[in-house]
Amino acid sequence: MGRLFALRTTAGYEKNVVNVIEGRIPQGSRDVYALLVLPTLKGFVFVEGRDRETVAELVRELRHVKSKSPVQVDLSDVSKHLVERPLIDVISEGMTVEVIAGPFKGFTGKVTRVDRIRKEVTLELLESAYPFPISVPVNQVRPTG
Repeated sequence: MGRLFALRTTAGYEKNVVNVIEGRIPQGSRDVYALLVLPTLKGFVFVEGRDRETVAELVRELRHVKSKSPVQVDLSDVSKHLVERPLIDVISEGMTVEVIAGPFKGFTGKVTRVDRIRKEVTLELLESAYPFPISVPVNQVRPTG
């Protein structure tokens, strides 16, 4: 396992910075293990790499990177931001989902209503010839795309 380094970036350009860094990694290189953008930490990109010099070389003269030198951080400092959100909070009306269990397994549908108390979603199946609303438990669906 490598070391985790934080890079200060322009807020809102984190994904662009990651894409450019990814393009700068030489083919077949094993010096960079992971690139991480956390939506809860605006203005930071995390790079897991072999050493500080390797990461510094990747981001040298890179636009939107404000820090001159990568700062090593502990995974425990970042792990509190790595909380998985419950599926009921991720799914919203208008979203397309696939049914992964139950009698409608394999069908896709558009979410028309989310009942957070009962943990159910109401779908209109896309494969049906007419609007056919069904209610299924949220743990039986998976967002597509």
